[in-house]
Amino acid sequence: MRRPNFIVFITDQQRAEHLGCYGDPTVRTPHLDGLAAKGVRFTRFHVATPICQPNRACLVTGQQPSVNGVRQNGIPLDLDSVTFADALRGAGYRSGYIGKAHFQNVTDIPAPERRQGGEGETLPDALGHSLRRQRDGDAYRWEVRRRWAETPDLALPMPYYGFEHVRLCIGHGDQVEGHYSGWLRERHADPDALRGPANALPDERVTAPQCWRTALPEGSYPTAYVAEQACAFLDDQDDETPFVLVVSFPDPHHPFTPPGRYWSMYDPDEVVLPATAGRSVEAIADLPDAALAAYRWGRDEPDSHWPLSLSERQLREIIALNYGSISMVDDAVGQVLGRLDERGLAEDTVVAFTSDHGDYMGDHGTVLKLGLHFQSVVRVPLIWHDPHSSEAGGSVSGRLGSAIDLAPTLLQRAGLKTPIGMQGRDLFDAQRPAPPVLIEDAGIQVFRDGDADSGITTLVTEDWRLSLFEGEEGGELYHLAEDPHETRNLWGDPAHQGTRMALLEALARRMIELRDKRLSATARA
Repeated sequence: MRRPNFIVFITDQQRAEHLGCYGDPTVRTPHLDGLAAKGVRFTRFHVATPICQPNRACLVTGQQPSVNGVRQNGIPLDLDSVTFADALRGAGYRSGYIGKAHFQNVTDIPAPERRQGGEGETLPDALGHSLRRQRDGDAYRWEVRRRWAETPDLALPMPYYGFEHVRLCIGHGDQVEGHYSGWLRERHADPDALRGPANALPDERVTAPQCWRTALPEGSYPTAYVAEQACAFLDDQDDETPFVLVVSFPDPHHPFTPPGRYWSMYDPDEVVLPATAGRSVEAIADLPDAALAAYRWGRDEPDSHWPLSLSERQLREIIALNYGSISMVDDAVGQVLGRLDERGLAEDTVVAFTSDHGDYMGDHGTVLKLGLHFQSVVRVPLIWHDPHSSEAGGSVSGRLGSAIDLAPTLLQRAGLKTPIGMQGRDLFDAQRPAPPVLIEDAGIQVFRDGDADSGITTLVTEDWRLSLFEGEEGGELYHLAEDPHETRNLWGDPAHQGTRMALLEALARRMIELRDKRLSATARA
């Protein structure tokens, strides 16, 4: 029996609700809504960690950050890692990756010098880390954005983390490099004159930070490139060999620069703000002071990655532009699905859509990510359409799921066993109940001190979220079933101490279940 093909669409930093099929009353996403109408829409699919590089490593390896080692941005995925692409290639699949990968570091800015512990003389460099191999050197510099800007014809060694055909987009908004760099230069003699805020088209109506009306035409924008290259990959497929293709868009991640008609597609006045848009995160009771650092940094650095607390008008502006980027992605998805159908491949292809993490997008008056584990950041969309599924189209699944579940779900659908040490579970395994979701986060302080004791560990069940903060006595406890907007922290509420203790035990048990099992014993003592 022929194994199915797979296309996995991934967006960057998209809140789950920002799709028509997830209930947003304003954004128009007809192609993704149509995919959901034919497939399954998951309402409780979560990240394993709420930031780009680490969660992308979780998606392809099926492993928690504490196991694959990518615990924060700035740590590449080990080249020895076995991804779902590796496993599928081993079973005869062709594999392709188009767009943003972020398996390796995207800048070559040196990290802050790490400190050795204790007192006494500093050890030599070769012994300064407890692991000699530190995932550095030329083999781990293939996604440095500056390299591609300077040399757009770099020859990426293949396969790249299991993908034998790769076209990279590195960066966000209209400031993307990678294989896209050379493609863009073929279309414009001086593309840099069309990109960035200094070259933006005037529009005084938008005052929010990290927003500019790009002079880059729609057809030259990274989203258009990703769609074109994905279609080209499909054109090269035959009718006999199965394939897996990841189509990864750099949008709608900030900066917010949707091109052409997508810039003004949505009126900020028509945006429906989240219920907590007018309520500061600092109004939540019993939060440790250290947990609020992320929201304070953004006040002084509005062009950074820290959460931005903005006025209602600026929130509306950013959400409207975010919608524009999402609608452009939706059109690109429609283009790829159309080509899939034209090539006669649709009836043999499983299609999935998800995002690497979410965005506050107005929650508690903020946008972007980092900080606390609100549902808008840790819960992401997952749409799955299997043309050979016996389930009715348009079904909704409330099953708990995590980024680590994507890889084993793909492999199980292909009829393959999962590699030893892959920790996730098949999302369609009806024989085993879904475990609670464990979320590991190094915390915002690591962006200034790589060894900062700032970790956040979260457990999400069907009804509750519990979060612990490294070095802090307090925590968070929200009854998601009754308080879906996470406004009442019940950590210190005497009436909920029994629930808190039960969730702490569940957290400990889940951490035990997700211990590292990658290495197998070759002999017994």
